Amino acid sequence: MLETSSVPELPTDFEFHHIGYATTSLAKERGLFTLLGYRQEGETFADTIQGVAGCFLTGPGPRIELLENLPGATTLTPWLNAGIKMYHFAYQVGDLQEALAWARNQRARITVAPVSAIAFGGRNISFVMFRNGLMLEFISHQ
Repeated sequence: MLETSSVPELPTDFEFHHIGYATTSLAKERGLFTLLGYRQEGETFADTIQGVAGCFLTGPGPRIELLENLPGATTLTPWLNAGIKMYHFAYQVGDLQEALAWARNQRARITVAPVSAIAFGGRNISFVMFRNGLMLEFISHQ
């Protein structure tokens, strides 16, 4: 059993933003979330750098980011082929480089280096993967 005193605390400037949800069809999945009381927040976006299209949904639970591959892209294919739909937690962070340093100190590896993201008005994002398979997305506040 892991001692809670040995688990490093989440930095205070991390603010939970959403759960990333992979799908083969935004329209079909959005319909199912509507039945659960979710509604689309903002416009659908396409991010050619990441190879995904998506939208955000808000409702009675945490914000959800629905994502599908753009035509010809395979960004989400490994997750979908493994039957994994909810595949990342996203946090807005005050300093992206400090967040990445914190993750590396927890033995996470950077899977996507900082890159501009359409969904966040061009702010930089980055993804890290922990040894247990948990993926986090960091979204720069700036």
